[in-house]
Amino acid sequence: MNDLTEERPSYYSIIPASVRYDDRLKPNEKLLYSEISVLCNKTGYCFASNNYFSKLYNTSKETISRWISKLSDCGYIGTKLIYKEDNKTIDKRMIWLADAVLREIAKIYCDNHQEGIDEIIN
Repeated sequence: MNDLTEERPSYYSIIPASVRYDDRLKPNEKLLYSEISVLCNKTGYCFASNNYFSKLYNTSKETISRWISKLSDCGYIGTKLIYKEDNKTIDKRMIWLADAVLREIAKIYCDNHQEGIDEIIN
């Protein structure tokens, strides 16, 4: 085990079909999407750095940057840079799942749990 063991969330993730079957994405980009979705699970966004992901997946920060850019360009995540008070130095980056993907996940959840709701109503 490495020093990231305690930082790894123990939640499971869902990779929606739109991400899984997108031929524009490489397998590791899909895996990164999954990790981002887990980290966003609690608050709806995360601040994980390229350094965090690079250690987690044993790859370079530049590779992580390319993966995040690809997920963003394909419309699966949104990102925003948060600057320090000087407005020149980046403090952190916010990452969240795109609305279309969240709607897809919600539909899957609702479709899978509709019977229970129907039983309660009837």
